[in-house]
Amino acid sequence: MTTISSAKPLELTVSNFGPIAEASIELRPMSVFVGPSNTGKSYMAALIYALHKFFNTYSGNNARSSMLMRKGQIPDLSTNDLSSFHAWMQETIPDLEKTEYEKSHLIELPESVAVLVRPIINDISHLSGDLEDEITRCFGVGKAKTLIRHLSDGETILSLNQNTLKEVGQNGPFGYEVAMTEQGAKIDVAIPNTMSLQMDLENISDLLWNWNIDWVLELENVGLKKRGSVATDNLNIDWLAELKNMGLDEEKYAKRALEDLLYTFARDFVSVIADPLAHPAHYLPADRAGVMHAHQVAVRSLIASASRVALRPDSPMPVLSGVLGDFMEQLVALADSSRWAHDKNYDDLAQSLEQTLLRGVVRIEQSPINYPSFVFRPNGWKRDLPLMNASSMVSELAPVVLYLRHVVQPGDLLIIEEPESHLHPAMQVEFTRQLAAAVQSGIRIIITTHSEWVLEELANLVHLAELPEERREGIDNAEIVLSPDQVGAWFFEPSSEGNGSVVREISLDTESATFPAGFGLVTESLYNRWTEISARIQEG
Repeated sequence: MTTISSAKPLELTVSNFGPIAEASIELRPMSVFVGPSNTGKSYMAALIYALHKFFNTYSGNNARSSMLMRKGQIPDLSTNDLSSFHAWMQETIPDLEKTEYEKSHLIELPESVAVLVRPIINDISHLSGDLEDEITRCFGVGKAKTLIRHLSDGETILSLNQNTLKEVGQNGPFGYEVAMTEQGAKIDVAIPNTMSLQMDLENISDLLWNWNIDWVLELENVGLKKRGSVATDNLNIDWLAELKNMGLDEEKYAKRALEDLLYTFARDFVSVIADPLAHPAHYLPADRAGVMHAHQVAVRSLIASASRVALRPDSPMPVLSGVLGDFMEQLVALADSSRWAHDKNYDDLAQSLEQTLLRGVVRIEQSPINYPSFVFRPNGWKRDLPLMNASSMVSELAPVVLYLRHVVQPGDLLIIEEPESHLHPAMQVEFTRQLAAAVQSGIRIIITTHSEWVLEELANLVHLAELPEERREGIDNAEIVLSPDQVGAWFFEPSSEGNGSVVREISLDTESATFPAGFGLVTESLYNRWTEISARIQEG
């Protein structure tokens, strides 16, 4: 599997959020959060998860995407507006379709088109409450103000900027800014004066195809028969004249068709800007093994508590964070996994993880009430073992296997807290390789970690990219390689002023053969302690 995720890099800047004073990270196919405890690594991961949940709901082809760009916000279009937009479509898209299919292209929108797109995507303030609800749900808090580091300072700022567009000459930033204050959250969009759009030709072809199909259907609805090739005649015919010759209200039909196309175009524009946040995200929390063992008991307890809440008003319902609640809900949903169609490549990933680390197979058993039980069958065994009786390593990795087999799709984000938990160092190294293979297959990964071995193996995978393929023979798993632009390591550390943590990128250090995260200082300190003790023993 060599397909690499096509997700564009997105820069997330955060200030005054929970333990985090200042942070600026770039979401890459493999993002690693490392640093001392209580510096905000899980906070950042949960925030990214919440943003994914929000943008996945309100962008792209999602059923609720109309709430992000309401059709009612399309300005009144004059005949000149329609003609300009149609002329631009005729001139631009067929030319792009003839170019090399693998390349992405920067489309600079003329002002006559940009002025039509800009108002559609500009006003999203009506979604501020929805974004606040998603963030507070994921963190399990009542109000967004709870997450502001210093309430007296007034606000937390989250900024999202599309780096790809800036790199290719975008005139000004394009992104979103969220301010969370004591009064609530507010989301704004920044739109540059010159609007440019980086589009894959596959998306362009889809846009052209949808345009052609929609307009052909419209013409057929009014009695005009389709002529020749959809991809040629449909854009080249003077359809305004055709409609007028038929005695129909050409402006009515033209406006409706072009409004729909303009709306679709603006929606796709937002999807590109919000990428990769428009893709689904899945969160495997640090306590996933315990949840796997206890989810049945936990669900029954919640149901029992809910049924008695009216009798005990002074005993509120227990609150789960959305991160943990979503994980438990997904475990229940796995009962229907036997009916899910899934890409064989992702089952291959799950099988590789089972055979290289678990040396057995993780399965789901369905109960009579369609509630899942999780079992493990070690290689060579004739019977299954309840997961709760398997080793701690198996319990930790079983959710990863199940998600790869039944849940995660290309382009999705998989967040794994502390993947090294309950793993021997050699297994940590192997698991890191398996995660890199998942990145190669198109899955994006975020991990929070305290493991030196995870960072060192990631360094090896990046270093291996410098070695030509013909010279990799004899190196274990030489087919698993990550390029430097696929990996980002971000160090969370307390600020020198003691005012929250700051986050900075750590680059690969070729001398130490790792992404330096201070583990060497711990080793040095322990060695110095040994030396001091030894010296005193010799003195006595």
